[in-house]
Amino acid sequence: MIKLYRLVLLICLWLCIQTHPALACRYNVRETGFVDLGIEPYYLFGYVSKDTTPEITSTFKQVSYAALMDSSIRVEVIDTDQQKDHPAMKLLDLWRIQSFPSAVLLSPDGQSLPVPVTKPGRPFKETLWSALDDILSSPKREEIVQQVSKTYGAVLLIEGADAEQNKKAKVAASGAIEKVSMQMEWMPKPIAYPPVLLTIGSESFSREKILLWSLGLDAEKVSKPYAVVLYGRARWIGPLFEGEQITETDLANVLFVIGADCECGFDYRWLQGTMLPVRWDEEMQARVAESLGFDPENPMIKMEMSRIIGRGYSSYPGVPFGYEEFVVGSVNEPEQILSAPAQNTASPVSTAAESVSGESVLAESEPVLQKPLFLIAGLAVLIIAVGLFIVFRAARRNS
Repeated sequence: MIKLYRLVLLICLWLCIQTHPALACRYNVRETGFVDLGIEPYYLFGYVSKDTTPEITSTFKQVSYAALMDSSIRVEVIDTDQQKDHPAMKLLDLWRIQSFPSAVLLSPDGQSLPVPVTKPGRPFKETLWSALDDILSSPKREEIVQQVSKTYGAVLLIEGADAEQNKKAKVAASGAIEKVSMQMEWMPKPIAYPPVLLTIGSESFSREKILLWSLGLDAEKVSKPYAVVLYGRARWIGPLFEGEQITETDLANVLFVIGADCECGFDYRWLQGTMLPVRWDEEMQARVAESLGFDPENPMIKMEMSRIIGRGYSSYPGVPFGYEEFVVGSVNEPEQILSAPAQNTASPVSTAAESVSGESVLAESEPVLQKPLFLIAGLAVLIIAVGLFIVFRAARRNS
């Protein structure tokens, strides 16, 4: 028969083990950000007509598919005479495009941008390659990809015209990064490098037109500072902070989410964010896989991530009875994006995701602090167990 003190000791040790959450997700939010489930793609619509030569049409398709293969941009070449009912035809009217071949880039957030694919006196293949390269690459986007692939994440600060406002925004961003860096050791999973601050000055706006457009900004109309938080596969998480909205607390609250457990109750549409239009090739994918310890392109990983994200989608407020079908890869089809009023200018949008108050993000990010609390609780239970063992042992000797 098991002695009473041994039974008590076993129960206490069992309670100690149970203090660590058994159902915790094995990924953090940062890791889920490297998995591309195809739920927030951009679309590049190429347009040809009956007057476009078969050679041009063929080149358009082949070059576009090849150039955009390692990106979050899907390509579709439309025959304007044969596909008059295609949803993307409205973009031709929006931008008053009447010559072909031509192209328009459509963001998951609804804004569109004409892309010049021809230039007088130059071969179409050459000008098309150049246009596609501009869509995918710029100095700052290359820096963003390099940084977010190996660090916790990044705060991207877009400077305005006022030096004092820029300085204030930079101090707030730096303070948020420092605050998160000091808490990294207590997060559910270790991350090797802290967040970084990246800055775009007005002298770079012309080169970063596509980047600014993807954030809902017009490179020619930026007058005040803006800030966004980026992570994972160059994803934009949280709102577009503008001017006085750029505070240390609010930026830190969004940054803390990146280090949180992936199943901490966030809505996936806020959590996953919109990818920037960037090139993410096999070499980068291999480096990230080695760093993470798993391959984000592995079908089994994608299946598990879709389950996690699908549950967050189903729990989104407004879904009847808390249930809704979720099919990965069909969330933002062109018809859905174009059903919203299209923008014929790259005017700023309030946010690419749900706007969230600092208080609500802070409340959601509290799971980041659970690990030390569980350790303390476990240590307390262990001390109690040892104390009871000593008491029962002493009582036994005295008897």
